[in-house]
Amino acid sequence: MRRLLLTLMILGIAPALPSQDVKPEEDPPFQSAGTVSVTDIPVPTFPASSGTVVLDALITETGKIDGVEVRRDLGAFTQLATNAVGEWKFLPATVAGKPITSRIPIAFTFRPAYMFAQSVPLPNFIPQSAAAIQAEFQPAEVLRDAFPRYPSTTVVSGTVILEVTLSKEGKVEGVKVLHDLPPLTGEAEASLANWRFMAATWNGHAVRSKIVMAFLFPPVYESQ
Repeated sequence: MRRLLLTLMILGIAPALPSQDVKPEEDPPFQSAGTVSVTDIPVPTFPASSGTVVLDALITETGKIDGVEVRRDLGAFTQLATNAVGEWKFLPATVAGKPITSRIPIAFTFRPAYMFAQSVPLPNFIPQSAAAIQAEFQPAEVLRDAFPRYPSTTVVSGTVILEVTLSKEGKVEGVKVLHDLPPLTGEAEASLANWRFMAATWNGHAVRSKIVMAFLFPPVYESQ
């Protein structure tokens, strides 16, 4: 057998070897931008309305914020949300380990001040800018929101901020607490089961991504 192999090599005839299937890369080498730190958000004591503001923050390849696009508007709350984001710190997205400019969605949910609250419809979508539409990365979209409940035994008010990892199917895959406020943090996390998202895409392929979610709890009272 060795002599036969040697003869084949001398004659320049390569012996047949078992073929090895090379699996194509299933996911684009994209990693979403992430959050380094956040600041607390002042909660209106007597909010005139409630609902969810959604922003897309443009994060540069150095992790700086280079602008914010409003995707769902809620009047005066939108300005409060936009001001808050300006103080936050981020890590840039990467492709194959190289930092790039991308967007990260940030949702601010302003809960009603009464204990038992029904969710209201999301504000309408605001179209993206031309630059955002043409970008290779399209961030996740909020399709449905939900108010966290108030535990009947608490009088706490303030802000909970979470960084939520979404799967390629737009499902909640993981949660990191950025700003804790027990016991309301647990209620904010529990409410995620009732949210719905459209998955992010990179060059048209669904990818895992992140969204930052802030829940603002004003001081509570028993009835509307």
